[in-house]
Amino acid sequence: MKFFTILGIFTLFSLGCISISSASAQIDPLSDIGFFQTGKLNVAEYQFLISDNFEIRELSNGNIVRISGLTLEGFPYITYSIIGEEKINTHGIIFIQGEFKKLNFDEKTPSETIVVEKDENISVLVKYTQRAYSEKTVYVDVKVYEKDQNKLNDFDLNYGFISDVEINIKFTDEDGKIVFSSNGTTNQNGLFESQYLIPENSKRETLILTIDAENESSSTSKIFQVFSLGQIPDHDSN
Repeated sequence: MKFFTILGIFTLFSLGCISISSASAQIDPLSDIGFFQTGKLNVAEYQFLISDNFEIRELSNGNIVRISGLTLEGFPYITYSIIGEEKINTHGIIFIQGEFKKLNFDEKTPSETIVVEKDENISVLVKYTQRAYSEKTVYVDVKVYEKDQNKLNDFDLNYGFISDVEINIKFTDEDGKIVFSSNGTTNQNGLFESQYLIPENSKRETLILTIDAENESSSTSKIFQVFSLGQIPDHDSN
């Protein structure tokens, strides 16, 4: 199983390993590009965490900053930030479920009223098997915390658990067909576990793992890639 953290990206910044000159004396791109500060990218229905696997490039004499990389969930993205005199405008796309989707960088002003059915006050962390051959098991461990109790996204934190959160898990193949699903609630340690046995003679493909979590006050969704590697080669050296 493989678990990711977002601490690496912030470590790079603090050590000064990346340097970008600003096109405007009033704006520092690394400080003011919004998703770099939050570590998050958003589309309409999902939120992703950025990883330390990224590349930054200046275009048009520093007036445009291009950032491309992978999210922690394994999805490639690319963004362009146009440096203005007073603000930075960012747009971009992410490749998920076989298509490009537009990233949402809209910032709501304090005067705007946003009506939502439920707040996202829970932190859902996931450990999962990212690659598996046919007849092998993909393990999925979901742990739910109070968001303000686990700001570092530590899967092994020993406090702040939330029990009785409804968890729905599904695996979807490249044709959009659900090949496995399970559901249940988190236990007293905020944990829900599931297993998917990849069938015999499965083809090599990328599966989409979707996790929905919900309780009385909050709801959120996570999406990941799982690589089904087909049959084990006779002389597999990996």
